[in-house]
Amino acid sequence: MLSARLGVRTRILAIALVPSLTLLFLGMLTAGNLVRDSYRIRNWIDDLERIRPAATEALAATQAERLLTLRLLTGNEAIAGLAAARVRVDRAFELLVEADATRHERAADLPAQRAKFGEAITTLRAGVDARKISVADAYTFFNAPYAMFGDGFRRAQLSAPDPILATRVSEAVRLLSATEAMSRSNAVALALVSSQGSAFPLDEFTTQVGFYHAEIRNLAGEVGSPQKQVLRDLMDSDSWRRLSAMEAAVNQRFASRALSVDAEMPMGILEWQQVADNVVGGLFAAYAGQHDYAGVSAAEVAQRAERSGLVTGGIVLIGSVVALLIAVVLADRIIRRLRRLRAATLVIAEERLPSAIRLAKAHAEVEEAAPTLDFGRDEIGEVAQAFEHAAAVALTAAVDEARLRDSVETVFVNIAHRSQVLAHRQLEILDDAERGQQDPELLDVFFRLDHLATRERRNAENLLILGGSRPGRQWRQPIPMVDVVRSAVGETTEYTRVRLAGLPDIAVIGAVVADLVHLIAELVDNATAFSPPEAKVEISGGIVGKGTVVEVCDQGIGLTAAEFDSYNEMLATPTGSGLSALARDSRMGLFVVARLASVHGISVRLNESDYGGVRAIVLIPSALLADVEPAATVSGTRNPA
Repeated sequence: MLSARLGVRTRILAIALVPSLTLLFLGMLTAGNLVRDSYRIRNWIDDLERIRPAATEALAATQAERLLTLRLLTGNEAIAGLAAARVRVDRAFELLVEADATRHERAADLPAQRAKFGEAITTLRAGVDARKISVADAYTFFNAPYAMFGDGFRRAQLSAPDPILATRVSEAVRLLSATEAMSRSNAVALALVSSQGSAFPLDEFTTQVGFYHAEIRNLAGEVGSPQKQVLRDLMDSDSWRRLSAMEAAVNQRFASRALSVDAEMPMGILEWQQVADNVVGGLFAAYAGQHDYAGVSAAEVAQRAERSGLVTGGIVLIGSVVALLIAVVLADRIIRRLRRLRAATLVIAEERLPSAIRLAKAHAEVEEAAPTLDFGRDEIGEVAQAFEHAAAVALTAAVDEARLRDSVETVFVNIAHRSQVLAHRQLEILDDAERGQQDPELLDVFFRLDHLATRERRNAENLLILGGSRPGRQWRQPIPMVDVVRSAVGETTEYTRVRLAGLPDIAVIGAVVADLVHLIAELVDNATAFSPPEAKVEISGGIVGKGTVVEVCDQGIGLTAAEFDSYNEMLATPTGSGLSALARDSRMGLFVVARLASVHGISVRLNESDYGGVRAIVLIPSALLADVEPAATVSGTRNPA
């Protein structure tokens, strides 16, 4: 309705202005996306900043309680500071939940995880105090929270709005993993010393030490400049060297047993733990610095996105306004001539051509004089001359086509109706003969004659369809899909070569049954006609998102790529009676299939089968389907598939 109210000038201007308006829209959309990306980056930075201190404190508190718990389980004396470490862990996890609640994208399962962890650690602590928990179980329990923290930071890495930011977070996660490995190795080493090597296999100690040493060395060469020097200074520090010497001594003692358990170690436990605390603190500081570095990088990315959005929006806005003004000026100069050309061509298209076609169909005389359009010698004049010539040719062709089509369709329909009447008469006589016949040989002959009569009826229906009419068979109730396919197979010549490989338990509404039986029968006829006599034709089906699919697959000679394209185009958009194509191609059934499919919105497409032949795929929309009714059947053929 809106298009009908628009004048010619408005339409021409709209055509000229669409590119400019599209450019403006796309530019504004791009600018908006950039600004939105900036906002998302800032939210991402804010979420990291809110959760990182609480997560770091929770991890550090867990590491401290793990160390003191293992010392308690492997020694005989009370451990000072264990009660305070436990309070610190409980408070750290409460702060973690509170910090997560303030983020833009919260971890929905964190409160539940916190409650579950709280129950589990209370039980564990009671077992530790009663000496009913093994060292290995306590060690495993306190290792679990790191997996939760690691998963959270990995999710932050995956949600990073920029690859560079994802790399920065990845490096921070690796630093955190190295810190956790160093803490684990220290706890295991203390347990080994306290238990004289019985608390853990030495492999656990060497694995954790090897991992964190290798990871720190790798990160010292990979991370950005701010943290690279921090890691190098840490590896050059006295605490790092002394801790490495202590780790080597522990490994030597419990690997070779060369030293007695009373042999002097490089340092005492208190000094050892002071050195370990210095190294852990340095690693946590490097981890925090890497996160700060990621935040700075993210802020820079957000600022660039904002600037790009503003600049892009401004440039596009100015360019679009200029383009709009130019388009209006240029369009106004040619609008009057185009309006006259439009009016003249509409007279031809809406009056002369339809009038000639109607007269031709009414068998009246038609004046086929060519129209005259004089609009000068420039481009508009050339367009007018081209349309003048096209209109003359179209007028002549339309008249001839209308007369020919009307005549052919009339002949098709008359012949088809006569053939259809004879086929119905034959089927009625054969039904009477079959009911009264007991001789098996004669009954077999009657069945074959019945089959031929059914095929004659389908051929007559083909003529009706090509002539623009419709077959007379109809069903009121839904029919199961398997009965529809069996009936279609029964109407084909080589029905004994057809094998059903499984069909969905679904029904087709009655109004579609006759046409669908006819459609599938034509596809099966083509499949048997263009495949070797001994080859089987397989029919299968299944339920898909848009409805139901029935596939007819043969092992025949197949088609070329050009033939596939041609037939699929015809199946998608059937036009006319197809007489010129029928004269060149023996696959008349495909034209009938195209007509039937277009009536009901059924999709038919040909592809190459697994055997080099043709696979016909029939997609029946959900609107044509119904639930299966057990009593529903299809009649019309005597031959089972």
